[in-house]
Amino acid sequence: MTNSDPRPWGADAPSGLFERFLERACTSDSKVWARLASWFATDAVDVERLGFRARLHPKDNLSEKRVLYTPGRFDPAELAYLSSMIDDGFTFIDLGANCGGYTLHLAAKAPESARLFAIEAQPEMARRFAFNLASNHFAAVVQLDELAISDERGDIIFTINHRNRGESGLAGEGETITVPALPLADYLAERSIERLDAMKIDVEGLEHRILAPFFQNAPRTRWPRCLIVEQLLATPATDPVALAVAAGYRIERDLGRNVILTLGPAGHE
Repeated sequence: MTNSDPRPWGADAPSGLFERFLERACTSDSKVWARLASWFATDAVDVERLGFRARLHPKDNLSEKRVLYTPGRFDPAELAYLSSMIDDGFTFIDLGANCGGYTLHLAAKAPESARLFAIEAQPEMARRFAFNLASNHFAAVVQLDELAISDERGDIIFTINHRNRGESGLAGEGETITVPALPLADYLAERSIERLDAMKIDVEGLEHRILAPFFQNAPRTRWPRCLIVEQLLATPATDPVALAVAAGYRIERDLGRNVILTLGPAGHE
């Protein structure tokens, strides 16, 4: 998709007291300063964070708020692990890409041979991602796809949470829209992805709906070597970490909320 915002990056640069408090929040990685800065925040803020330029909207999206005020707290272990995997031909899928925190951070480090795929079903968040992508000049190829990944192909209902757009998804309460959907295996085939080094998946508790049929039907050679998911201990029957471990992944790092898993050799589940 194309960037629909006519104002270039930099038009919404922070200023005045907001700029001063924002700088303190970032340099000290302090939630207290972040809270003070938020009192003066505008709807959109143009900054450089995590190695890339972005226009961030902190008032309706927790992820953008975290990247803006305390980028040092934005999944540092996960980003460091993924960054350590970057090499020639590095291939990454960001499923539930949001504003681009993961994808654009990696794209800023990746070589020209790398391929990064960002999947975002929510039109407004896809628009924001597209703006952020267009505001940078990466060597790597970054593909943004405005669609959902699910267990079946066709149009499905997507619910938008206007209070925190990061909590939008295939289930919930709020405004509903219809979006196109593909199974993960079909997406890999359509994008000619033969090797998948890593995938981050964040689809608000419905990861099992995507991963269960994928593990059952897709060739193991297509599975991501590294998988980052949020564990759902309260609902063990649909916990994607337990599902991945049962399929042959091993837990590399348990970070509390998120878990980094790596794929073991075939026959060693």
